Amino acid sequence: MTGCAPQFPPIAERGGDAAFKARIAETYRPGTRGADLRAELLREGFTLLADPGLGRYSGLFEPSNLPCFSSTRIDWTEDRRGRIALIQAQRHPCS
Repeated sequence: MTGCAPQFPPIAERGGDAAFKARIAETYRPGTRGADLRAELLREGFTLLADPGLGRYSGLFEPSNLPCFSSTRIDWTEDRRGRIALIQAQRHPCS
């Protein structure tokens, strides 16, 4: 699509999807405080979805000013102490 370039937040700009996933897995590995990840995602303009009762969280970044779909998503679970137990990330360029 002409004029449609993917837009990613700073946390996901460098490298492709695999590099982004590796960076998230390294920076926010299990045992990291979930509050630190939530604060970073809010700074970068992500929408946060949370179900604290189940310890499930998601951060979603979808630019609305593009003529195509582009998204960055991070899903994670936290243990009772608020530490990340499992984390997954994905980036979708414009489609």
